Amino acid sequence: MKLLLTALMATGMAFAAPVAISQADTSAQSTAAQTLITAKVNGMVCDFCARAVTKVFGKDDAVETVHVDLDKGEIHVTLKAGQDISDARVASLVKKSGYDLVAIERDTA
Repeated sequence: MKLLLTALMATGMAFAAPVAISQADTSAQSTAAQTLITAKVNGMVCDFCARAVTKVFGKDDAVETVHVDLDKGEIHVTLKAGQDISDARVASLVKKSGYDLVAIERDTA
């Protein structure tokens, strides 16, 4: 029983350390500017379109969140702090999603 308790405590401490490091990294990254990219596209008309775009953009390591506005035909991508994606990469992801890119706008917060 003591061996099981010792093993559980050791496992708990092993998992607790990475969480503390992760929280420290997050606070350091929050001071860096985040970029909001708005890609205007043609052809998105339904929820399935929005889900496909969200899935494709979400696979990129630099992407934090993706929001699709079907009424305006826009993809709003928030990048992780300190990360960047080139316009060519955005165009490639839009094309991979099956849509035509009209314009790209960037805003740094």
